[in-house]
Amino acid sequence: MKKNVCIMITIITLASTAFVVKPGTTLVAAPGGVSVVDIFTRLREVLEYSAQRYFRVEESVYASLIAPPLPLINANNMLERDFRPEKMIDISQYVRSQRSPLWLDEAAGNAFISMVSSMHEYGITNMAAISGFRDWDHQYTLHNNQINRFAQRMPLGEARIQAATVVAPPGASEHQSGLAIDVSSACIGFALSERFENTDSFRWLASNAHMYGFIIRYPRDSMEITGVIFEPWHLRYVGSEHASRIFESGLVLEEYLEEYGRGAWSE
Repeated sequence: MKKNVCIMITIITLASTAFVVKPGTTLVAAPGGVSVVDIFTRLREVLEYSAQRYFRVEESVYASLIAPPLPLINANNMLERDFRPEKMIDISQYVRSQRSPLWLDEAAGNAFISMVSSMHEYGITNMAAISGFRDWDHQYTLHNNQINRFAQRMPLGEARIQAATVVAPPGASEHQSGLAIDVSSACIGFALSERFENTDSFRWLASNAHMYGFIIRYPRDSMEITGVIFEPWHLRYVGSEHASRIFESGLVLEEYLEEYGRGAWSE
């Protein structure tokens, strides 16, 4: 671990003093200025190129050095009943929201606020936050209600299985971590529906959310891997480094964690 830290410090020092730049990359501000996202994206490219060129640091090792810990939360990696994020912020004070308060993990909340600000600059103002942090008991109620709805038209055992693909069981919901947020658009009545995929808000998110640390957690045709239906409205904060790699690879979170060996919440 000490060796890795020393390598990272050396890389950062080298990048900040010598500015060794990957061919085709520039750190010169364009006319009209450069955004914070651009700065960090370019710095990331400098660090990665320097790590591989001067220290032969493998990509997976580099990722573990520069990227934050990445929790996996699902039916196989569940949170304790009393788990709550240490620090949360009420994003309803800063962005359009369908409920108030609406809490998110502090880092996720600040990133979401920044992302919405950028969306507004592009003229996309119809999106609203629908749901953020939910505790274990709230999730239990939502999940149990879904089981009861399905049980009206199918056997109870099958109802339990089907309900888990629509509403996560308590402990298996990313919302309890404070790292997940559901969003929707005024043009579909703020419904949590697959119709969100056809909105300008979703199209912008699909192309840009990774730069702010968010991924579309349950993309189309991924249910066999995630165990959850297609949810274009569900965003998960993983940090810009992980989000960019997931975006570029086309992997879902479970596949990405298996590929890079980043473990569950407790690791």
